[in-house]
Amino acid sequence: MELERDVILVNEDAEAQPLLPKKPVTPLPKFQLAIVLFARLAEPIAYTQIFPYINTMVEELHIAPPKQVGFYSGLIDSLFALTQLCTIVHWGGLSDRIGRRPVILIGMSGVSIATLFFGLSNKLWQLLLSRALIGALCGNVAVIQSVISDITDETNQNKAFPLPALIWYMGAVIGPLIGGLLSHPAERYPNVFGSIPLLKERPFFLPCFVSVLITVTATLVTVFFLEESLPRITRAKRLKSPSATEAPSSASNDVEDPQKLGATEGASQTFGLLSSPTVRRVVFAGFVMEFLMMGFDTVFVLWSYTPLSLGGLQRKPAEIGLVLSVVGTFGIASTTVIFPYLHERFKSVPIFATCVTFFGLVYAMVPFVGLVVRKVLPPVSPEQPAPPLKGLWGLVLALLVAARTGAMAYPAYLLVVKEAMPDPESVGALYGLATAAGCLGEGTAPAVVSSLFALSIDKHLLGGNFVWAVMTGLGIFAAWFAQSLKQRNKVGLDNSPAY
Repeated sequence: MELERDVILVNEDAEAQPLLPKKPVTPLPKFQLAIVLFARLAEPIAYTQIFPYINTMVEELHIAPPKQVGFYSGLIDSLFALTQLCTIVHWGGLSDRIGRRPVILIGMSGVSIATLFFGLSNKLWQLLLSRALIGALCGNVAVIQSVISDITDETNQNKAFPLPALIWYMGAVIGPLIGGLLSHPAERYPNVFGSIPLLKERPFFLPCFVSVLITVTATLVTVFFLEESLPRITRAKRLKSPSATEAPSSASNDVEDPQKLGATEGASQTFGLLSSPTVRRVVFAGFVMEFLMMGFDTVFVLWSYTPLSLGGLQRKPAEIGLVLSVVGTFGIASTTVIFPYLHERFKSVPIFATCVTFFGLVYAMVPFVGLVVRKVLPPVSPEQPAPPLKGLWGLVLALLVAARTGAMAYPAYLLVVKEAMPDPESVGALYGLATAAGCLGEGTAPAVVSSLFALSIDKHLLGGNFVWAVMTGLGIFAAWFAQSLKQRNKVGLDNSPAY
């Protein structure tokens, strides 16, 4: 009896103890992380600084009549992501071969040159070419995410992975402020810029120039301080170090193994990742998420610029830029405070699915906000100045806050991609695929959604609300699809349970 009692006590003690000790949290490499995030800041500023003034720019350059402004501004906006789609996978694969650092530097140099060219453009083909060059030369989205994956591990990635989204929101605050406040500087600030002929002839050059200054600064910081993070290259450096303890034969095999050097070489290897059903579903989810997010960003600016008589808000570029920047601060707070709190309590896929659901709600809210605005404000013609919104700005801000809440799907999605990683050596390739899918969503959404918006108003479909009905339906589909995603477990990629 005494022996049985001892056995029972031992078993109870064993059950009370965890099977595996909890791994200590690895400290984040803060300096390198800060540098790579500063490099990330260049793209969202260059991308979003045109939002407040692009419709005005199209109209003032006589590119299109007022009813077609939305189509052409959407076309210009779409080219960035469409050309990025054509090159992003190759940039990601190239970073797996030659290193992350040189690809990041190429990307920022391309953004600088093309953004400067955009500010000097006064014809449609020039605007299209410069916008296409910005997208084609910049593969930094996937590469920077690969750097963060390289320098973090499973114990600290929940803190590091939301940071690119935080930087995007910072860029989304800075960019619209630059574009809204610095366009037409000779007219707006005559005492400072009124004597500069270039700014009179090119009223949209100054915001582009300021964006370039930020990008050039980030490029110089990257040149002098960013260390290479590609695991194969960092291992080679450690093995060549005098303090390395590994055997020479091990070093030779690790550094010069041709199979490892060519593991991700070529587009066929990159697209071979799509043979996994889980990877395919994750990549498609990224496309739908970006389509919803970028579609709203585009159509909100267009809706805000559209005359009250046509169902819009009839706001000026400076007002649009300011409200986008104000709400961008909520995006920063949601990424730095709310998302880490949620991720400590829930898995990545449920967070992703819940956030995506918000976009169906946001698109459904827009026509109701517009209806309230038209009921409260006195009717005016498109040529007359619109009355101030005053307290109605609260409804617009609520709409944007809901959209920024839904945008927390992005950091959750990055973690979903990380969990779907079939091979640590294909980090850049998989992030390249995921980013390519996102670029397809970003590239098609502005043209598709702005065209739907123009069609809804021109043909008065569903009372001008056809675009909101279509996008609400897509938001509902996206929420359903996100719920069906599978997460990778430790046994294997395609054996993971559905959430």
